[in-house]
This record gives sequence, C-alpha cells and structure tokens, in this order.
Amino acid sequence: MKQFKRVIALIIAVVMMVSFASCSMIDETPVDITNDNIKIGVIIKDSRDTSSGDTGYAMAAINDVLGLGYGIGEERFTTIESVNPDDEAAVSAALTEFINKECNLVIATDNAYLDDIEKIAGGDNEDIKFFVLNAEDNGKNIYGYKADMTAAMYFTGLVAGMKAVALEMPKVGFVAANEENIELLNAFAMGVKAASADAKVAVAYGADAADKLIKDGCAVLASDYEDEAVAKAAADAKVFFCSFGSETYLNATNEETGEKLYESAFLCAPLYNYTQLYVNAIKAIVEEKEPETAFEGGYLEGIVYLSDLSEANVAEGTQEAVNAAVAAYADGSLEIKVDASAVLDNVNVIK
Repeated sequence: MKQFKRVIALIIAVVMMVSFASCSMIDETPVDITNDNIKIGVIIKDSRDTSSGDTGYAMAAINDVLGLGYGIGEERFTTIESVNPDDEAAVSAALTEFINKECNLVIATDNAYLDDIEKIAGGDNEDIKFFVLNAEDNGKNIYGYKADMTAAMYFTGLVAGMKAVALEMPKVGFVAANEENIELLNAFAMGVKAASADAKVAVAYGADAADKLIKDGCAVLASDYEDEAVAKAAADAKVFFCSFGSETYLNATNEETGEKLYESAFLCAPLYNYTQLYVNAIKAIVEEKEPETAFEGGYLEGIVYLSDLSEANVAEGTQEAVNAAVAAYADGSLEIKVDASAVLDNVNVIK
C-alpha cells in the first residue's frame, strides 16, 4: 500500500485533467489551454527547491501538476521565491509582477500573504483568482484552500498507540504548537485510544517539549507541526517518532558516515498533498467558470495521507490495523468526530 492516498490523489487529478479533453471532444471544440488563458503566479516565502513546510507541499503539488502531461507546462508558471510575508513592499512587488504578466490565477502558499492580497483583490483585478492557503473565501475573487488533517492524525495515533503498547510503555508524547488549537491533538488521542483503552497521551509545548516528554516516560513522539527537532530528539534518545511531516527528514544523513540519522526511529508521518486542489483551481480558470465547490478536502479526497509505515519499526499487526481503520472510515462505519473544546480524558498536559 505504498503511499496509498497520494497515489489516489494523483489518479483523481488525472481524471480531472482528462475531463478537460472529454468535454472538448463532446463539444467537438478542443479546450484552448494556452498562455493567453492560463497564467499562474506562485508566491512562496522560501526557495523553490524547499522540500519541507508549506512551501515544500506547494512545490510538490506544482511538480505533480507539471508531470500529469495535460498541457500545463512550466511556461504557465511565474514563481517568485523568498518573499517574506511580513515585508509589505516585497509582497506588493510580487503581486504587481503577477498583474503585469496578466496572471489569471495566483497561488499564495502562506496565509500571511492574505492582508496584502485583500488590498488589491477586486476592482481592476477582479478577473484574477487568488488562491490562498487557509484563507476564507471573500465572495469575490479570493478563495481559500484547506486540508483536513484529522483523519490522518487519528491513523497516526493508532500507529503510535500500538507501538507504545508493544513496548509496554503505554504513554505517547505529543509536541503541540500551542495550547489553543487542540483539534489535531484530540484526533491523535482518539487513535491512541483505539489502539488500547489504557494508552495515554502526554502533551507538551515549547522548544524543549520533546525532551520533557521523553523524560516523562514517552517512548513514542508525535507532533502537530513539522520540526526536525522532534525527529532528532527521538533518535538521540533511541525512542520512536511519527511526527507531522517528518517523512521529509528520512533522507537526512550523517555527513561523515553517510548513515541515515532518523531511519531507526521513524514510524510514519501524516502529510499534505495539495495536487488535487491545484488541479481544481486550474480547471476553473481553463473552463472560465466560478468554482462550484470549496477548495478543501481530507483523507478520503487524497488531500492528506499517511506515509508508508516503517515495517522495521512499527508494532506487529499495525499495517493490518491501519488498513482496517481506513476501510471503516471510507465506508462510514468509523466516524472521526473531534471535540475541539477540551482535551480528551486520555490526555495529560506536561508543564
């Protein structure tokens, strides 16, 4: 089941692209995908070769779109890199360049760009669709794209819980970005509880959170944000991790020995895949239609997925348990409804 949900997402994307051709054949008029009717601006805060964080996910999705082979080539894109969202002049200059190049779709890969986009959206620029990560639609020409990570975090919790129980250390550590947003923490805790009713989750915040959790007796670490420090702390302490986005670091090696730094500690990672959302946005531009649905989705839509499990490190029977949980979620017999008002009863906060 190698990166099952990512593969599904790409298959869906191909189907959507083929729909361009299918409609054109029915109409006996090919869809004219040219530089005149689809020009895409992309604004990123890091370099375009970044493989981690929101920039990494955005560039991976763009590369997927380029590789589909349905008329969307590199010449369609103008990517402006290393634009600090807090630098108003730099953001304004990038947006002006997109306008001057007559881009009709602008992808903003960080929500922090929204304030500057709102200043120019509408009016003379009403024909430009602004596609902004985690933004709210403004009812005009700003559209948010969002990924629902809750199901993927549930499955990650299942993997983590099974490993902790197998180690006879049924306490899983969770490194959280802040104390306000507990939705992903609770989704993870639900998965841990599905592994064992006796398994607990300890959550900590701050730069030294991983070390606190390890000292508290956690032999498995997870997180709700991407940070190599979690992987490093786990590997150094010879425990295990399944932190958000951490598959990015699997190729990290010791420069002197060439040994992979984190492979022996890795279990799995929940990840984003924005390919389908980008395809949907491009499709709306090509067909010159207002988007009919929100640009969002979760596990079943392939917008998020779980990486391959580490066969060497996960507990026995984990793959089968995850497969069964995914199937149950797909047929509706497993509901993953998360209460975001208070932490669950199997969660303990470590100060």
